[in-house]
Amino acid sequence: MSKTNESTTNAASAAPLTLLQSFEGLGMFASRDVRADTIELPDGKKAQFYVRELPDAEFRKLWQEADRSKLIAATICDEDGKAVMNTTQAAQLKPLIAAKLQQIAMKHSGFGDEASEAQAETGNG
Repeated sequence: MSKTNESTTNAASAAPLTLLQSFEGLGMFASRDVRADTIELPDGKKAQFYVRELPDAEFRKLWQEADRSKLIAATICDEDGKAVMNTTQAAQLKPLIAAKLQQIAMKHSGFGDEASEAQAETGNG
């Protein structure tokens, strides 16, 4: 049997993907991975951190509450995905820094001008 026939036979015997598996393969679910990002501070220094993508239910709850500090505390994390600050600490950030971190959180949740680029980098675009 030729290699061409073997490949066809193996592909035909594989179980078809379920719709859920197809969705997972297309990147339709929030990633459990964290992604590195940076912001530039007013003095020109760069701050590097990690961001976790929120699943829809968590994102909508935070969005409905309209509290930027909760969004920042929920998304900005270390490389292991652990929060680096709580809501009270996030509320103490300088307004410009909080706005930049909010923009980053929105980007990694699929919103804003830079979201398409971030999604493409992770293979979800």
